[in-house]
Amino acid sequence: MQQIINFLIKYRNLLLYLSLLLIALVFTVQSHSYHRNSFVHSTGNITGSFLNSRNGIYEYLNLKDENDRLRKENALLRMKALVTADTLLGDETTFLFADDIPYRVFPSRVIKNGYSKRDNFITLDIGREQGVEPDMGVITTDGILGIIDISSSRFSRVISILNSEVSLNAQIKGSNVIGSLTWDGSDPYVMSLVDVPRLAKVTKGDTIVTGKQSTTFPPDILIGTIKDAQLVENGSRYKIDVALFNDMTDVGTAYVIKSRDVKPLHVIDTLTISSNE
Repeated sequence: MQQIINFLIKYRNLLLYLSLLLIALVFTVQSHSYHRNSFVHSTGNITGSFLNSRNGIYEYLNLKDENDRLRKENALLRMKALVTADTLLGDETTFLFADDIPYRVFPSRVIKNGYSKRDNFITLDIGREQGVEPDMGVITTDGILGIIDISSSRFSRVISILNSEVSLNAQIKGSNVIGSLTWDGSDPYVMSLVDVPRLAKVTKGDTIVTGKQSTTFPPDILIGTIKDAQLVENGSRYKIDVALFNDMTDVGTAYVIKSRDVKPLHVIDTLTISSNE
């Protein structure tokens, strides 16, 4: 208490000056409209700046939740796009198959991405608890990413398309020309479409998409464009260089696709094989 009294005595002149100044400002603002408007405008700017900064902080803190919400919305749009055979691709909210929707789409984050080895893998932050199983296809907004290899309760490993063991059914968009999409382990931006017949119409710049014979991916998912084409095997077939739409060195959000018909198709294939034996 004595310290407070000493402080007031020591700075009594300054405190008196500040008090009188404050009283003068209050009377001035109240008695003159110009000063009152200027004061309100200035305090409004200060308050607005403070609230804007506060909202910016809140938005940053809520960024993860906002990103999760956007991933779910994008997945829903992609699933609807697949129904209309739209190559733009997209989640679903019920995780139940509808009669007119043959796919379920699960949004996820890439937490590990390999692209510098000959056989590369990708890790996602969803697993069996979210309904993810081996052999499901994985895509991004720009194209295909790979195939689920292993699923734990909370994580999944994806065999990247940049893997020498991968061979995917693909075709030239707008035609029935199909081939096998492979990677030679060199350029992460280019894959090869092989086993394309010599009589096929191959034009530089044509778009390559997933084929209708694939049970892993929906048809017409974008892959890339024809960069170059050469006849091989004594001129009987083409080897086509495909420039990928997907930047495999920079992936963040991925979508896992589950086909409603993949198991029935496998059963049919098994019955066909058994009947031929």
